[in-house]
Amino acid sequence: MDYVLYALLGLLGIVVLLLLIALVKTILMKKPVVKEEIKIDYSDALEYANKFKEMIKVKTISYDEETENGLPFQVLKTKMKDLFPFVFKTMEIKEFKGESLILKWKGKSQEKPIVLMSHIDVVPTVDNQWDYDPFGGEIVGDEIFGRGTLDTKSTVFAFYQACEELIKAGYVPDHDIYLASSTDEETSGFGASLTVDWLKENGVKAFLVVDEGGTVLSNALPSMTQPMAVVGILEKGYVDIKLTARSHGGHSSTPPKNTPIARLSKMICEIENHFPMKTKMIKEVETLFTNASYGMKGIFKYLFGNLWLFKGLLTKVLPKINPFGRALLSTTIAFTMMKGSDAENVIPAEAWVIANLRTHPIQGVDDSFKVIEKIAKKYDIKAEIISRRETSSIVDINNPGYKYLENIIKRVFPDAIVSPYVMLGGTDCRFYSEVSDAALRFSPVRMDNEELKKMHGNNESIKINALVEAKVFYQELIKNNK
Repeated sequence: MDYVLYALLGLLGIVVLLLLIALVKTILMKKPVVKEEIKIDYSDALEYANKFKEMIKVKTISYDEETENGLPFQVLKTKMKDLFPFVFKTMEIKEFKGESLILKWKGKSQEKPIVLMSHIDVVPTVDNQWDYDPFGGEIVGDEIFGRGTLDTKSTVFAFYQACEELIKAGYVPDHDIYLASSTDEETSGFGASLTVDWLKENGVKAFLVVDEGGTVLSNALPSMTQPMAVVGILEKGYVDIKLTARSHGGHSSTPPKNTPIARLSKMICEIENHFPMKTKMIKEVETLFTNASYGMKGIFKYLFGNLWLFKGLLTKVLPKINPFGRALLSTTIAFTMMKGSDAENVIPAEAWVIANLRTHPIQGVDDSFKVIEKIAKKYDIKAEIISRRETSSIVDINNPGYKYLENIIKRVFPDAIVSPYVMLGGTDCRFYSEVSDAALRFSPVRMDNEELKKMHGNNESIKINALVEAKVFYQELIKNNK
Protein backbone atom coordinates (compact mmCIF):
# COMPACT_ATOMS: atom_id res chain seq x y z
CA MET A 1 0.00 0.00 0.00
CA ASP A 2 2.87 2.37 0.82
CA TYR A 3 4.33 1.75 -2.64
CA VAL A 4 1.08 2.92 -4.27
CA LEU A 5 1.06 6.06 -2.13
CA TYR A 6 4.68 6.79 -2.96
CA ALA A 7 3.97 6.25 -6.66
CA LEU A 8 1.04 8.67 -6.55
CA LEU A 9 3.07 11.26 -4.68
CA GLY A 10 5.89 10.83 -7.17
CA LEU A 11 3.51 11.28 -10.08
CA LEU A 12 2.02 14.36 -8.44
CA GLY A 13 5.49 15.75 -7.94
CA ILE A 14 6.32 15.27 -11.61
CA VAL A 15 3.10 17.03 -12.64
CA VAL A 16 3.81 19.96 -10.31
CA LEU A 17 7.38 20.17 -11.57
CA LEU A 18 6.23 20.25 -15.21
CA LEU A 19 3.67 22.94 -14.42
CA LEU A 20 6.32 25.02 -12.65
CA ILE A 21 8.73 24.63 -15.58
CA ALA A 22 5.95 25.82 -17.92
CA LEU A 23 5.28 28.79 -15.62
CA VAL A 24 8.92 29.85 -15.55
CA LYS A 25 9.14 29.48 -19.33
CA THR A 26 6.04 31.66 -19.72
CA ILE A 27 7.46 34.39 -17.46
CA LEU A 28 10.69 34.47 -19.48
CA MET A 29 8.94 34.72 -22.87
CA LYS A 30 9.68 37.97 -24.70
CA LYS A 31 8.94 39.03 -28.25
CA PRO A 32 12.14 39.23 -30.36
CA VAL A 33 13.33 42.78 -31.03
CA VAL A 34 13.23 43.93 -34.66
CA LYS A 35 16.70 45.01 -35.78
CA GLU A 36 15.59 47.49 -38.43
CA GLU A 37 12.29 49.34 -38.73
CA ILE A 38 10.91 51.44 -41.57
CA LYS A 39 9.66 54.92 -40.73
CA ILE A 40 6.45 55.55 -42.64
CA ASP A 41 5.40 58.99 -43.90
CA TYR A 42 1.60 59.29 -44.03
CA SER A 43 1.52 62.74 -45.67
CA ASP A 44 0.38 61.29 -49.03
CA ALA A 45 -2.49 59.31 -47.50
CA LEU A 46 -5.32 61.51 -48.78
CA GLU A 47 -3.79 61.65 -52.26
CA TYR A 48 -3.68 57.85 -52.32
CA ALA A 49 -7.26 57.65 -51.11
CA ASN A 50 -8.49 59.88 -53.91
CA LYS A 51 -6.61 57.81 -56.50
CA PHE A 52 -7.84 54.55 -55.03
CA LYS A 53 -11.49 55.62 -54.99
CA GLU A 54 -11.38 55.80 -58.80
CA MET A 55 -10.72 52.06 -58.88
CA ILE A 56 -13.54 51.36 -56.43
CA LYS A 57 -16.03 53.26 -58.60
CA VAL A 58 -15.78 50.68 -61.38
CA LYS A 59 -18.26 47.86 -60.76
CA THR A 60 -16.10 44.87 -61.62
CA ILE A 61 -18.30 41.93 -60.65
CA SER A 62 -16.46 38.68 -61.43
CA TYR A 63 -15.93 37.87 -65.10
CA ASP A 64 -18.35 35.26 -66.40
CA GLU A 65 -17.47 33.24 -69.49
CA GLU A 66 -21.08 32.73 -70.53
CA THR A 67 -22.10 36.39 -70.49
CA GLU A 68 -18.62 37.74 -71.37
CA ASN A 69 -19.10 40.72 -69.05
CA GLY A 70 -15.61 42.08 -69.64
CA LEU A 71 -16.48 45.73 -70.28
CA PRO A 72 -16.12 46.92 -66.64
CA PHE A 73 -12.65 45.38 -66.49
CA GLN A 74 -11.69 47.16 -69.71
CA VAL A 75 -12.92 50.41 -68.13
CA LEU A 76 -10.89 49.73 -64.98
CA LYS A 77 -7.72 48.97 -66.93
CA THR A 78 -8.13 52.19 -68.91
CA LYS A 79 -8.53 54.09 -65.65
CA MET A 80 -5.46 52.39 -64.20
CA LYS A 81 -3.41 53.52 -67.19
CA ASP A 82 -4.32 57.09 -66.23
CA LEU A 83 -3.61 56.51 -62.53
CA PHE A 84 -0.28 54.74 -63.08
CA PRO A 85 1.17 56.13 -66.35
CA PHE A 86 4.81 55.26 -65.58
CA VAL A 87 3.89 51.64 -64.88
CA PHE A 88 2.09 51.15 -68.17
CA LYS A 89 4.73 53.01 -70.21
CA THR A 90 7.60 51.03 -68.68
CA MET A 91 6.31 47.49 -68.24
CA GLU A 92 5.56 44.82 -70.80
CA ILE A 93 1.82 44.07 -70.88
CA LYS A 94 0.12 40.72 -71.44
CA GLU A 95 -3.67 40.38 -71.41
CA PHE A 96 -5.60 37.14 -71.34
CA LYS A 97 -9.04 35.91 -72.28
CA GLY A 98 -11.44 37.19 -69.64
CA GLU A 99 -9.44 40.43 -69.15
CA SER A 100 -6.93 39.07 -66.63
CA LEU A 101 -3.62 40.90 -66.83
CA ILE A 102 0.08 40.55 -66.08
CA LEU A 103 2.79 43.22 -66.42
CA LYS A 104 6.54 42.59 -66.45
CA TRP A 105 9.03 45.12 -65.10
CA LYS A 106 12.39 44.03 -66.47
CA GLY A 107 15.12 44.04 -63.86
CA LYS A 108 18.89 43.81 -64.00
CA SER A 109 18.68 40.03 -63.56
CA GLN A 110 16.15 37.28 -64.16
CA GLU A 111 17.47 35.05 -61.36
CA LYS A 112 15.06 35.89 -58.51
CA PRO A 113 11.82 37.25 -59.98
CA ILE A 114 8.97 38.27 -57.71
CA VAL A 115 5.28 38.03 -58.63
CA LEU A 116 2.93 40.47 -56.87
CA MET A 117 -0.66 39.49 -57.47
CA SER A 118 -4.26 39.91 -56.43
CA HIS A 119 -7.65 40.02 -58.10
CA ILE A 120 -9.64 43.00 -59.36
CA ASP A 121 -13.05 41.32 -59.42
CA VAL A 122 -15.46 41.74 -56.53
CA VAL A 123 -18.56 39.98 -55.22
CA PRO A 124 -22.03 41.53 -55.71
CA THR A 125 -23.65 43.81 -53.14
CA VAL A 126 -27.09 44.34 -51.67
CA ASP A 127 -27.06 48.10 -52.12
CA ASN A 128 -29.89 49.01 -49.73
CA GLN A 129 -28.00 47.37 -46.85
CA TRP A 130 -25.03 49.74 -47.18
CA ASP A 131 -24.71 53.11 -45.48
CA TYR A 132 -22.75 54.39 -48.48
CA ASP A 133 -22.74 53.72 -52.21
CA PRO A 134 -20.84 50.42 -52.48
CA PHE A 135 -19.28 51.65 -55.72
CA GLY A 136 -18.85 55.26 -54.70
CA GLY A 137 -15.47 55.08 -53.01
CA GLU A 138 -16.70 57.58 -50.44
CA ILE A 139 -14.11 58.90 -47.98
CA VAL A 140 -15.58 59.26 -44.50
CA GLY A 141 -13.23 60.26 -41.72
CA ASP A 142 -10.16 58.09 -41.97
CA GLU A 143 -11.81 55.37 -44.08
CA ILE A 144 -12.71 54.67 -47.71
CA PHE A 145 -15.93 52.72 -48.23
CA GLY A 146 -16.72 50.45 -51.14
CA ARG A 147 -16.75 46.92 -52.44
CA GLY A 148 -13.19 45.79 -53.04
CA THR A 149 -11.55 48.13 -50.55
CA LEU A 150 -10.36 45.09 -48.62
CA ASP A 151 -10.94 42.26 -51.06
CA THR A 152 -8.70 43.07 -52.89
CA LYS A 153 -8.36 46.18 -55.01
CA SER A 154 -6.43 47.76 -52.15
CA THR A 155 -3.46 45.45 -52.61
CA VAL A 156 -3.57 45.91 -56.40
CA PHE A 157 -3.55 49.68 -55.89
CA ALA A 158 -0.69 49.42 -53.39
CA PHE A 159 1.70 47.42 -55.55
CA TYR A 160 0.92 49.53 -58.64
CA GLN A 161 1.49 52.73 -56.66
CA ALA A 162 4.71 51.31 -55.22
CA CYS A 163 6.04 50.62 -58.71
CA GLU A 164 4.76 53.94 -60.08
CA GLU A 165 6.79 55.92 -57.55
CA LEU A 166 9.92 53.81 -57.97
CA ILE A 167 9.84 54.07 -61.77
CA LYS A 168 9.21 57.82 -61.60
CA ALA A 169 12.29 58.12 -59.37
CA GLY A 170 14.40 56.25 -61.93
CA TYR A 171 14.70 53.03 -59.98
CA VAL A 172 15.42 49.76 -61.80
CA PRO A 173 14.87 46.54 -59.81
CA ASP A 174 17.67 44.05 -59.33
CA HIS A 175 15.37 41.26 -60.51
CA ASP A 176 12.25 41.04 -62.69
CA ILE A 177 8.96 42.09 -61.10
CA TYR A 178 5.58 40.83 -62.30
CA LEU A 179 2.21 42.42 -61.45
CA ALA A 180 -0.67 39.98 -61.96
CA SER A 181 -4.39 40.54 -61.53
CA SER A 182 -7.21 38.14 -62.34
CA THR A 183 -10.86 38.97 -62.96
CA ASP A 184 -12.59 35.81 -61.77
CA GLU A 185 -10.96 34.80 -58.49
CA GLU A 186 -14.22 35.12 -56.56
CA THR A 187 -15.83 32.49 -58.79
CA SER A 188 -12.78 30.17 -58.94
CA GLY A 189 -12.34 31.00 -62.60
CA PHE A 190 -9.58 30.48 -65.14
CA GLY A 191 -7.73 33.81 -65.12
CA ALA A 192 -4.97 32.78 -62.71
CA SER A 193 -4.52 29.47 -64.49
CA LEU A 194 -3.97 31.21 -67.83
CA THR A 195 -1.46 33.55 -66.21
CA VAL A 196 0.48 30.67 -64.68
CA ASP A 197 0.52 28.85 -68.03
CA TRP A 198 2.06 31.98 -69.59
CA LEU A 199 4.70 32.19 -66.86
CA LYS A 200 5.61 28.54 -67.41
CA GLU A 201 5.82 29.04 -71.18
CA ASN A 202 8.25 31.91 -70.55
CA GLY A 203 10.38 29.89 -68.17
CA VAL A 204 9.63 31.97 -65.10
CA LYS A 205 10.50 30.33 -61.77
CA ALA A 206 9.62 32.89 -59.12
CA PHE A 207 11.71 33.40 -56.01
CA LEU A 208 8.53 34.64 -54.32
CA VAL A 209 4.84 35.01 -55.13
CA VAL A 210 2.70 37.20 -52.85
CA ASP A 211 -1.08 36.96 -53.20
CA GLU A 212 -3.95 38.02 -50.94
CA GLY A 213 -4.33 36.05 -47.74
CA GLY A 214 -3.55 36.68 -44.10
CA THR A 215 -3.45 40.28 -42.90
CA VAL A 216 -2.00 42.35 -40.07
CA LEU A 217 -4.82 41.61 -37.66
CA SER A 218 -5.49 43.09 -34.23
CA ASN A 219 -7.04 40.82 -31.57
CA ALA A 220 -6.38 37.82 -33.79
CA LEU A 221 -6.61 35.36 -30.89
CA PRO A 222 -7.92 35.65 -27.30
CA SER A 223 -6.00 38.00 -24.97
CA MET A 224 -3.55 39.13 -27.66
CA THR A 225 -2.06 42.56 -27.03
CA GLN A 226 -0.18 42.80 -30.34
CA PRO A 227 -1.35 42.47 -33.93
CA MET A 228 -0.48 39.31 -35.86
CA ALA A 229 0.81 39.32 -39.43
CA VAL A 230 -0.22 35.90 -40.69
CA VAL A 231 1.18 34.42 -43.90
CA GLY A 232 -0.82 31.69 -45.60
CA ILE A 233 1.48 28.77 -46.43
CA LEU A 234 -1.24 26.38 -47.58
CA GLU A 235 -4.92 26.33 -48.47
CA LYS A 236 -7.37 23.74 -47.28
CA GLY A 237 -9.02 21.61 -49.94
CA TYR A 238 -12.62 21.86 -51.06
CA VAL A 239 -15.27 19.28 -51.88
CA ASP A 240 -19.03 19.46 -52.41
CA ILE A 241 -20.85 16.21 -51.68
CA LYS A 242 -24.45 15.70 -52.79
CA LEU A 243 -26.40 13.40 -50.46
CA THR A 244 -29.61 12.05 -51.97
CA ALA A 245 -32.42 10.13 -50.29
CA ARG A 246 -35.19 8.53 -52.36
CA SER A 247 -38.62 6.98 -51.69
CA HIS A 248 -41.91 6.30 -53.46
CA GLY A 249 -43.18 9.73 -52.46
CA GLY A 250 -46.83 10.06 -51.53
CA HIS A 251 -49.41 12.36 -49.98
CA SER A 252 -48.53 14.12 -46.75
CA SER A 253 -51.83 13.06 -45.16
CA THR A 254 -50.57 9.49 -44.66
CA PRO A 255 -46.83 9.84 -44.07
CA PRO A 256 -44.72 6.69 -43.62
CA LYS A 257 -41.67 6.46 -41.40
CA ASN A 258 -38.19 7.39 -42.67
CA THR A 259 -39.15 9.67 -45.52
CA PRO A 260 -36.22 11.15 -47.50
CA ILE A 261 -36.10 14.37 -45.48
CA ALA A 262 -36.33 12.46 -42.20
CA ARG A 263 -33.41 10.23 -43.17
CA LEU A 264 -31.33 13.17 -44.30
CA SER A 265 -32.09 14.94 -41.02
CA LYS A 266 -30.98 11.93 -38.98
CA MET A 267 -27.75 11.74 -40.93
CA ILE A 268 -27.08 15.46 -40.45
CA CYS A 269 -27.78 15.22 -36.72
CA GLU A 270 -25.37 12.31 -36.36
CA ILE A 271 -22.61 14.23 -38.11
CA GLU A 272 -23.32 17.41 -36.12
CA ASN A 273 -23.46 15.61 -32.76
CA HIS A 274 -20.64 13.11 -33.32
CA PHE A 275 -17.98 14.82 -35.41
CA PRO A 276 -16.52 12.04 -37.58
CA MET A 277 -13.32 13.57 -38.97
CA LYS A 278 -9.73 13.26 -37.76
CA THR A 279 -8.31 15.96 -35.50
CA LYS A 280 -4.64 16.83 -35.30
CA MET A 281 -2.44 19.84 -34.60
CA ILE A 282 0.01 19.84 -37.50
CA LYS A 283 3.36 21.58 -37.07
CA GLU A 284 2.24 24.63 -39.09
CA VAL A 285 -0.67 25.24 -36.70
CA GLU A 286 1.57 24.54 -33.73
CA THR A 287 3.93 27.25 -35.00
CA LEU A 288 0.99 29.68 -35.34
CA PHE A 289 -0.08 29.12 -31.74
CA THR A 290 3.48 29.26 -30.39
CA ASN A 291 4.22 32.53 -32.18
CA ALA A 292 0.89 34.00 -31.07
CA SER A 293 1.62 33.17 -27.44
CA TYR A 294 4.31 35.89 -27.30
CA GLY A 295 1.54 38.47 -27.60
CA MET A 296 -0.94 36.79 -25.25
CA LYS A 297 -1.67 37.29 -21.57
CA GLY A 298 -2.55 35.15 -18.56
CA ILE A 299 -3.75 31.59 -18.95
CA PHE A 300 -3.70 31.80 -22.76
CA LYS A 301 0.00 32.68 -22.75
CA TYR A 302 0.63 29.85 -20.32
CA LEU A 303 -1.22 27.24 -22.39
CA PHE A 304 -0.24 28.26 -25.93
CA GLY A 305 3.32 29.10 -24.93
CA ASN A 306 3.86 25.58 -23.62
CA LEU A 307 2.53 23.29 -26.32
CA TRP A 308 5.21 20.76 -25.36
CA LEU A 309 2.98 20.17 -22.31
CA PHE A 310 -0.53 21.24 -23.35
CA LYS A 311 -0.70 20.34 -27.06
CA GLY A 312 -2.82 17.22 -26.44
CA LEU A 313 -5.25 19.09 -24.18
CA LEU A 314 -5.69 21.98 -26.62
CA THR A 315 -6.15 19.62 -29.57
CA LYS A 316 -9.08 18.04 -27.76
CA VAL A 317 -10.62 21.21 -26.34
CA LEU A 318 -10.26 23.85 -29.08
CA PRO A 319 -12.53 22.18 -31.67
CA LYS A 320 -15.27 21.84 -29.08
CA ILE A 321 -15.32 25.49 -28.03
CA ASN A 322 -14.40 27.41 -31.18
CA PRO A 323 -15.26 26.97 -34.90
CA PHE A 324 -11.92 28.53 -35.84
CA GLY A 325 -10.15 25.96 -33.69
CA ARG A 326 -12.06 23.18 -35.43
CA ALA A 327 -11.16 24.56 -38.85
CA LEU A 328 -7.44 24.69 -38.04
CA LEU A 329 -7.34 21.13 -36.72
CA SER A 330 -9.77 19.18 -38.92
CA THR A 331 -11.63 18.85 -42.16
CA THR A 332 -14.85 20.82 -41.62
CA ILE A 333 -18.37 19.95 -42.75
CA ALA A 334 -21.09 22.50 -43.50
CA PHE A 335 -24.53 21.66 -44.87
CA THR A 336 -25.30 24.51 -47.23
CA MET A 337 -28.18 23.59 -49.59
CA MET A 338 -31.29 21.42 -49.40
CA LYS A 339 -34.11 20.44 -51.76
CA GLY A 340 -37.25 18.37 -51.16
CA SER A 341 -40.73 18.48 -52.59
CA ASP A 342 -42.06 21.28 -54.79
CA ALA A 343 -45.40 21.22 -52.97
CA GLU A 344 -46.29 21.62 -49.30
CA ASN A 345 -48.53 18.52 -49.20
CA VAL A 346 -46.32 16.08 -51.13
CA ILE A 347 -43.73 13.76 -49.63
CA PRO A 348 -40.73 14.00 -51.95
CA ALA A 349 -39.72 11.01 -54.01
CA GLU A 350 -36.24 12.49 -53.80
CA ALA A 351 -34.60 14.94 -51.43
CA TRP A 352 -30.99 16.06 -51.23
CA VAL A 353 -28.56 18.19 -49.27
CA ILE A 354 -25.15 19.54 -50.17
CA ALA A 355 -22.31 19.11 -47.71
CA ASN A 356 -19.42 21.51 -48.28
CA LEU A 357 -16.18 20.18 -46.81
CA ARG A 358 -12.94 22.12 -46.41
CA THR A 359 -10.42 19.32 -46.30
CA HIS A 360 -7.40 19.32 -44.02
CA PRO A 361 -3.94 18.05 -45.02
CA ILE A 362 -4.40 15.17 -42.57
CA GLN A 363 -7.55 13.99 -44.38
CA GLY A 364 -7.88 14.68 -48.10
CA VAL A 365 -10.89 14.60 -50.40
CA ASP A 366 -11.14 10.84 -50.96
CA ASP A 367 -10.62 9.96 -47.30
CA SER A 368 -13.14 12.60 -46.19
CA PHE A 369 -15.68 11.39 -48.75
CA LYS A 370 -15.41 7.80 -47.50
CA VAL A 371 -16.27 8.96 -43.99
CA ILE A 372 -19.40 10.77 -45.17
CA GLU A 373 -20.38 7.96 -47.53
CA LYS A 374 -20.18 5.38 -44.73
CA ILE A 375 -22.53 7.40 -42.52
CA ALA A 376 -24.90 8.07 -45.44
CA LYS A 377 -25.26 4.34 -46.19
CA LYS A 378 -26.62 3.77 -42.67
CA TYR A 379 -29.63 5.87 -43.67
CA ASP A 380 -29.96 4.54 -47.23
CA ILE A 381 -28.60 7.76 -48.69
CA LYS A 382 -26.46 8.00 -51.80
CA ALA A 383 -23.31 10.16 -51.64
CA GLU A 384 -21.55 11.61 -54.68
CA ILE A 385 -18.83 14.21 -55.22
CA ILE A 386 -19.92 17.09 -57.48
CA SER A 387 -16.82 19.32 -57.20
CA ARG A 388 -13.42 18.95 -55.59
CA ARG A 389 -9.89 20.21 -55.17
CA GLU A 390 -7.18 18.97 -52.87
CA THR A 391 -5.24 21.03 -50.34
CA SER A 392 -2.48 23.11 -51.86
CA SER A 393 1.16 22.25 -51.46
CA ILE A 394 2.68 23.49 -48.18
CA VAL A 395 5.40 26.14 -48.33
CA ASP A 396 8.37 25.33 -46.11
CA ILE A 397 8.83 28.19 -43.63
CA ASN A 398 12.60 27.71 -43.98
CA ASN A 399 12.34 28.48 -47.69
CA PRO A 400 14.41 31.62 -48.58
CA GLY A 401 11.34 33.25 -50.13
CA TYR A 402 9.34 32.83 -46.91
CA LYS A 403 12.24 34.08 -44.79
CA TYR A 404 12.61 37.13 -47.03
CA LEU A 405 8.91 37.96 -46.83
CA GLU A 406 8.96 37.48 -43.06
CA ASN A 407 11.87 39.92 -42.74
CA ILE A 408 10.13 42.62 -44.78
CA ILE A 409 6.93 42.25 -42.75
CA LYS A 410 8.88 42.72 -39.52
CA ARG A 411 10.50 45.88 -40.84
CA VAL A 412 7.29 47.52 -42.09
CA PHE A 413 5.05 46.26 -39.26
CA PRO A 414 7.49 46.09 -36.30
CA ASP A 415 4.73 45.85 -33.71
CA ALA A 416 3.28 42.70 -35.30
CA ILE A 417 4.04 39.06 -34.56
CA VAL A 418 4.69 37.22 -37.84
CA SER A 419 3.50 33.66 -38.21
CA PRO A 420 2.63 31.05 -40.85
CA TYR A 421 -1.07 30.36 -41.21
CA VAL A 422 -3.43 27.75 -42.68
CA MET A 423 -5.77 29.45 -45.17
CA LEU A 424 -9.33 28.28 -44.59
CA GLY A 425 -10.62 29.69 -47.91
CA GLY A 426 -9.32 29.55 -51.46
CA THR A 427 -7.23 32.01 -53.48
CA ASP A 428 -5.59 32.21 -56.90
CA CYS A 429 -2.29 31.50 -55.20
CA ARG A 430 -2.84 27.76 -55.34
CA PHE A 431 -2.10 27.85 -59.10
CA TYR A 432 1.23 29.61 -58.57
CA SER A 433 2.84 26.74 -56.69
CA GLU A 434 3.60 25.44 -60.21
CA VAL A 435 6.02 28.33 -60.76
CA SER A 436 7.33 29.00 -57.24
CA ASP A 437 8.35 27.14 -54.10
CA ALA A 438 7.29 30.21 -52.13
CA ALA A 439 3.74 30.97 -53.30
CA LEU A 440 2.49 32.80 -50.21
CA ARG A 441 -0.70 34.50 -49.13
CA PHE A 442 -0.33 37.82 -47.33
CA SER A 443 -2.17 41.13 -47.66
CA PRO A 444 -0.09 43.94 -46.08
CA VAL A 445 -3.17 45.67 -44.68
CA ARG A 446 -3.90 46.48 -41.05
CA MET A 447 -7.37 45.66 -39.82
CA ASP A 448 -9.25 44.43 -36.79
CA ASN A 449 -11.83 41.67 -36.47
CA GLU A 450 -14.73 44.04 -37.12
CA GLU A 451 -13.17 45.19 -40.39
CA LEU A 452 -12.39 41.60 -41.30
CA LYS A 453 -16.09 40.74 -41.03
CA LYS A 454 -16.84 43.34 -43.73
CA MET A 455 -15.18 41.25 -46.42
CA HIS A 456 -18.03 40.12 -48.69
CA GLY A 457 -20.32 41.93 -46.24
CA ASN A 458 -21.90 45.36 -45.96
CA ASN A 459 -19.98 48.64 -45.57
CA GLU A 460 -16.64 47.15 -46.60
CA SER A 461 -13.94 49.73 -45.92
CA ILE A 462 -10.23 50.31 -45.40
CA LYS A 463 -8.31 52.81 -43.30
CA ILE A 464 -6.55 55.42 -45.45
CA ASN A 465 -3.27 54.99 -43.56
CA ALA A 466 -3.40 51.25 -44.30
CA LEU A 467 -3.01 52.07 -48.00
CA VAL A 468 0.20 53.95 -47.24
CA GLU A 469 1.63 51.06 -45.23
CA ALA A 470 0.74 48.58 -47.96
CA LYS A 471 2.51 50.71 -50.58
CA VAL A 472 5.62 50.98 -48.40
CA PHE A 473 5.57 47.22 -47.85
CA TYR A 474 5.63 46.49 -51.59
CA GLN A 475 8.39 49.02 -52.18
CA GLU A 476 10.54 47.41 -49.49
CA LEU A 477 9.81 43.98 -50.94
CA ILE A 478 10.99 45.14 -54.38
CA LYS A 479 14.05 47.12 -53.28
CA ASN A 480 15.58 44.61 -50.88
CA ASN A 481 15.52 41.58 -53.18
CA LYS A 482 19.26 41.55 -53.85
